Amino acid sequence: MSHITEAEYKNIFHSSPNPYVLFTPDLIVADINEAHLQLTDTRREDVIGKYLFDAFPTPQQEIADLLQSSFDRVKKFKVEDTIHLLRYPIRYSNKDGKGWKDRYWIVKNKPILNQDGCVVFILNNPTEVTHLISSGDIDPSWINNSDFMRNANIVREISKVENEHRKMRALMEQAPGFVSILRGPDFVFELANKAYYQLIGHRDILGKPVREALPEIEGQGYFELLEQVYRTGEPYIGRAKRIHMQQEPDSDLAELYLDFIYQPIFEDDGSVSGIFVQGHDVTDAHNLSRKLSYQASHDSLTGLFNRREFELRVENAIKEMLVIPNVLSLLFLDLDHFKNINDVCGHRAGDEFLRMISMVLSSRLRATDTLARLGGDEFGLLLKGCPEHVAMNIAQDLRQAVSEVEFVWQNRRFSGSVSIGVFSFNDISITITDALSVADAACFLAKEKGRNRVQVNRKEDDELINRRQEIDWIRDLTEALKGNTIELYCQKIQALEHPAKYPNRYEILIRLKNNDGDMIPPMAFIPAAERYGLMPAIDRYVIEKTFLHIATTFKDHTSLLSISVNLSGASLNDDTFPEFIRNIINVTGIDPTQICFEITETTAVANLAKTSNIIRDLRKLGFRFALDDFGSGMSSFEYLKHLPIDYLKIDGAFIRQIQFNQFDAAIVDAIVRIANAMHIETVAEYVENESMWPLLIKIGVNYGQGYSIHQPTPLKTLKPE
Repeated sequence: MSHITEAEYKNIFHSSPNPYVLFTPDLIVADINEAHLQLTDTRREDVIGKYLFDAFPTPQQEIADLLQSSFDRVKKFKVEDTIHLLRYPIRYSNKDGKGWKDRYWIVKNKPILNQDGCVVFILNNPTEVTHLISSGDIDPSWINNSDFMRNANIVREISKVENEHRKMRALMEQAPGFVSILRGPDFVFELANKAYYQLIGHRDILGKPVREALPEIEGQGYFELLEQVYRTGEPYIGRAKRIHMQQEPDSDLAELYLDFIYQPIFEDDGSVSGIFVQGHDVTDAHNLSRKLSYQASHDSLTGLFNRREFELRVENAIKEMLVIPNVLSLLFLDLDHFKNINDVCGHRAGDEFLRMISMVLSSRLRATDTLARLGGDEFGLLLKGCPEHVAMNIAQDLRQAVSEVEFVWQNRRFSGSVSIGVFSFNDISITITDALSVADAACFLAKEKGRNRVQVNRKEDDELINRRQEIDWIRDLTEALKGNTIELYCQKIQALEHPAKYPNRYEILIRLKNNDGDMIPPMAFIPAAERYGLMPAIDRYVIEKTFLHIATTFKDHTSLLSISVNLSGASLNDDTFPEFIRNIINVTGIDPTQICFEITETTAVANLAKTSNIIRDLRKLGFRFALDDFGSGMSSFEYLKHLPIDYLKIDGAFIRQIQFNQFDAAIVDAIVRIANAMHIETVAEYVENESMWPLLIKIGVNYGQGYSIHQPTPLKTLKPE
């Protein structure tokens, strides 16, 4: 094998963009490179010579046990061991305080053997994949190229033990990442480690120019990059770059994705004599990223885009009109009588029908059109460059195509039928919320007019209708508040395991009775109440009625009962609200520890500082707090640490399909883990069937709420058992 200098060996470890720690068999930190220090925000002097879990403490023993087991396997079997996904929190300290921040890793532990075959070191290589697990973007600080460039040529002493040169050679040969050294303008292979040979299929490459050794790479840009680095003396860093390479003799080219660096090797006179190549095969991580991205943007049942991706594309299309004038058309499609299929034949039949309808709709559209399943039996369609009359023709074509569908399930026949709302616009000032609501209203109107029809809607008409409807709601609500006719209902929140051991818990719900005696659900009138400032009055009405009922009906039984009451953002921003609460306690004599106030995630974020202060003030009186619809926002975990809450109510969007959607289950599992770390109990909303209980219990959810547990009943019927 060709000679390589000791300095070059040191360069392999300390200039690598990949994080490494070198441990003794007793798990004492022998060395650590700059990439690892930056990744974990650690100082070298704080970890060298320390035991693993003293240098990098973890708040949970089970995490330490998992990592310890990996090291034990390496020492026992003398082979590399990989932990494919490890949650290992990193301690932080900033102006807001101290704590732990969850980080996720793929960890490789590789034995470094001496000539006798004994393990003398263990090379630890963690690859952070937090950016693949979270719902946010990749943290730009994950790789800091400028810092890497500045530190690339730093040579540090790798070990204070004997036989330093031999151990550094062993380190390179057994490094998890691939390494090679190319010499001269023809880039002749002088050295390559085992990982490099594994990457290229164990070919005979030493002494050969790279173009001769790896001919299939010609035309993919890699040879040109080598020439650029050799000519300019500037390193090149590639991230998840695609390459087609033959990994077995006479095999087809494999598609791989590589993280790598081409770094020039300088002579004493400053000239470039070769290229140091170092990197990682990140194909698995890249494919995982693509899979997670697909799952995040597509409906798992039909393969169509999901609501989130649809709304994002509509929003982007509206923004594009600022640059290029255009006409957009939105279509909302709602299948008629779909419930009949589910009720008669079951959900399997309903799912198959939805897949069939999805294929029928997709077959009638252009590649540039965006078709999405918005949820249940509802679909959305975005048509760019499509005026109203064209959109109407497309809508009629889709309606006709669906009406021609005949669905047969177990000798039962069903015909397709769909109601479609159309909204076309070129107004750049319109918001995505307005655009979607207008199209949705048109679809609703199509159903109201008899179904199986297309209804066009125009923004100005809809605004007038909405305004009149909202004014009507405000009139009805004002009269109901004066006449004490807002009806209070309650729904049980039950412990999923051993419910008999816990007090009965209920959430208070509100209904509005119309002139026909029918109960109107809150989402029909709450938006109008929020717009016209009636929510504080409604909140106080609910609190007074609830507290009085509990104080009188459960006078001697309050220890057996816990009640949850929803609070609006308007009440939390009302400076007189805490005083109102103190007064109602004095009047009713109710025990605050029996009351839990629920606030939505959106409400909490709107004014985080003020919300936190009010929560703290009321908790001092004994009240508890729950964060409702948790997970519906984009930064849930970020602000959670600032809110002193007792319960997390997990948004029902992640619960409804949890048995069938691994992505939903993973999100719920992450929420529960975070809640447990913060000593917060969790409640699953929309627990609609008992079959999902075992999975929720397995994940660790504490409570459930939904129709499979309890149908809402009037509060006045709630009495001591």
